[in-house]
Order: sequence, then C-alpha cells, then structure tokens
Amino acid sequence: MMSLEGFYKDSELVKPYKANQAEGGVKLDSNENLFLPKEFMQNIVFEAAESCDPRLYPQKETTILKEAIAEALKIQPGQLVVASGGDQVIELLVSNMLRPGEEVVAVSPTFSMYPRFAAMRRLRYTQVELEPGFALDPAKVLESVSPKTGMIVLCNPNNPTGNQFKMESVLELVDGFSGPVLVDEAYAEYGEYSLAGEAAERGNLILLRTFSKAYGLAGMRLGYAVANTRLAKTLNERCLPPFPVSNLSLWAGIIMLRNRDRVEEAVREAKEERKRLIEALNRLPGVQAFPSATNFVLFATEKPYMEVYDGLKSEGVLIRSIGKVPGHDDCLRVTVAPRDVATKFLNALEEVMK
Repeated sequence: MMSLEGFYKDSELVKPYKANQAEGGVKLDSNENLFLPKEFMQNIVFEAAESCDPRLYPQKETTILKEAIAEALKIQPGQLVVASGGDQVIELLVSNMLRPGEEVVAVSPTFSMYPRFAAMRRLRYTQVELEPGFALDPAKVLESVSPKTGMIVLCNPNNPTGNQFKMESVLELVDGFSGPVLVDEAYAEYGEYSLAGEAAERGNLILLRTFSKAYGLAGMRLGYAVANTRLAKTLNERCLPPFPVSNLSLWAGIIMLRNRDRVEEAVREAKEERKRLIEALNRLPGVQAFPSATNFVLFATEKPYMEVYDGLKSEGVLIRSIGKVPGHDDCLRVTVAPRDVATKFLNALEEVMK
C-alpha cells in the first residue's frame, strides 16, 4: 500500500503560491490592465452572462472564440488551443510533452510559474541568463541544451525585465532546437510584434497568449496557445480535459474581441503612461528604470530592494519584489497605471528613497 508520506515529502519541493493582498491600497504587483474601467468590464461580464446558459456545458462558444482570435491574429482557428488562463497552457504542455527527469531550459530571469511547474512535474530546470542589457544570445541558450532537454521556454516581451527580444534572435533559437520552444507572449499587445504568423510553418513553435493583460480579464481565467494545426489538434483532442473553460469566460472573451477598438485605445493609453512613468522614475535620486515593451516597468534602486518594497507596502502601495537581474542586484517591478494611481506610487517611492 502506498504511503502518503512520500507524497507529502515530494510536495515540499514546490513552494506554495500566495497571492498578495492590497485591500484599500494601491495594487501594482500583477500587471492587470487598469486602463479599462471597472464598470466597463463589469458590463462585459453582464453581457456574457446574458449570452450563455450556465446550466449547460459549453457548446459552440469555443469555436466562436477561436474564430474571433484567428481573425484578430490573422491565423487559422485550427492553430488555437483555448485554456483556463495561461497557467493552464503551461501545465498542459509540461504535463503532456515532457516526462519526469527531462529538462526545461529557461531564458532567465523569467515568469515565476515556469520553475514552479517544473518542480511540480519533477523536471530538471536549467536557467540561461540574459546578456548585459537584457539581450538574448540564442547561441548561448542552444549550447546549454543536453540530450535530456525536452523544452526551451522564454517570455517575449520578457517578464520581469520588460524588454522584447529581436525577432531574428528568437527565431534563430526556435529553428536551432528540434524540440518544442514555448514563447510566452502574455504582453505581446504592448510590444512591437508577435510571432503568431510564424507558428503555422514551424513544427516546434508554441505561443502562449492571454486575456489577463491587455484584455482586462485576469479574474475570468482565459488564455490560449498558438501552434501549427497538427500540434494544436493533438493538444485539443488528446491532452486537454473536456470543457476546460466556463461558457461565461468564453463569452467574455468573445465580447472583448468585439470591443477590440476599446482594448487598443487602452493599450495606447498604457504606452503613453509607461513613457511618463519611466521618465519620472529616472528623475528620482537612487532609481534607475529600464525601457519596457510591456504594461510594467522594472527599476533598480540604490537602497536594498526589500527595504524599498516594505517601505512602499507600509504606505499602502503593493508592487513586485524582484531582486537580482543581470547587471543589477536590487530590482522591483511596478504595473503601469493611470496617472492618478501612478502618482500615488511615485510620491510614496520618493518618500521611501529619502
């Protein structure tokens, strides 16, 4: 008879995830889209509720959503795998495309869920650091590949550094590896390009996309993968559980895509405020902000980063503590927010940095 003690012991390898709380304060730690008004998003959910019958399992909603995404990205609906948030896409891929003991090679620093999922699935996890200036060296990544490597992972634009890599560098990495390459495009709407148009012709390229950032549906848990049609068909038919996404979330995604003009307007507003935020941070003594192609900004401080983090938290402002990145030891990450919210953050940071 199997003992549960082994299960408990193995589970200790995975650090528990704890979402930060900011009740009554300023929450700028998770890169939600604050440029879409709460009332507007609530009306989207009300419309979604009116469009579906919650007594029924999803019927045609997934097909309608795929057609809408495909039109927006100029790809084929058969290239899409719809899931319950980007996290389920990651879990789907590592669970079905990798075996325990195989290796994930990740361009680092990266999204915190990648090492977590690797630990959950008993995978080896190898990090390849970015070059100075957060540049991607595809040759360096490919040199780290071993016979045990089952997947390469990178975020583009990158989380937490915020920069978008040169397209040719990313494609060199994809084309230089025979196994799957997962390119996390959670922030692609805020960057200069997407590789969605490249996925159809490449057998090993998988893109992760989400409705949690630019489309403002973080609380609805809706994401998707883009791949070639053969791989997408296999993942949909053989690997994905039935009905992974509620019909309410599916309809919310459909309706948001019908409101793409409003989303694109919010993205433009975020880009304008991003520029202002970077300039304001760089005017503060002891602060260095880095360029960004996302809806967040990474910045380094002369003070220890946890001292800054705790000081802001005591002021009611919650951001993300990052720590060391290539070339900088004390870094933090803040969500780009509308001007009134960003001003509260900047005023608090100015006080903490004195």
